[in-house]
Amino acid sequence: MSIRRTLCFLTLPLFAGCQYFPHFHYFKAPENEPNPAWVRVVNFTQHADIYQYENGVRSGGSVRTGPLPFTHTQDVGMPKAGQNLTSDYYETPIRPGIETHVSMFWKGSRTRSCYVTTQFTPQAGRYYQFRLTSGSGGTCTLYPSLIERDNDGTGWHLTPNPEVTYIGEGPTAKMHYNNSRFEDPNYHPPADLYPGIDVN
Repeated sequence: MSIRRTLCFLTLPLFAGCQYFPHFHYFKAPENEPNPAWVRVVNFTQHADIYQYENGVRSGGSVRTGPLPFTHTQDVGMPKAGQNLTSDYYETPIRPGIETHVSMFWKGSRTRSCYVTTQFTPQAGRYYQFRLTSGSGGTCTLYPSLIERDNDGTGWHLTPNPEVTYIGEGPTAKMHYNNSRFEDPNYHPPADLYPGIDVN
């Protein structure tokens, strides 16, 4: 094949537009919401998403604010409730009073994954937190919490959120293999096809 023909094939997608490239939907915080609710997602933010449903219309998406995979944290000043949060968390205002789903996913090596999806209706002015544990031990657990002010008004604490329900497994879900061949511990594919190690 000539160099000219090769260059034509390589530049064709540029003129064809972005329809051939993957397109991701990202969660976008509401603008000009007078009294929002607030959500924090802790751990594995690269695989978490927030969707809201109103009159049959779904909005939202991945909590990452951009396509760069190393963008782990967005801090909007939610109370930390005594937690030592240093990285890999995402905070955002959301619209109150409508059905909201928060899904968190753990992805490990050998095509293993574990996920939990919650459903709740946030209340204006309240703070919500969702933290997922690693699935490397065979299960993952999602901890939905309310962030509430201490009785003396000087600090904040976490309390379990009884208002959430689960879609599918939850709050603890089993780890699954996306490729059943990896269930055999003796299966060793080429390393360049499935690189990486589990993140705890």
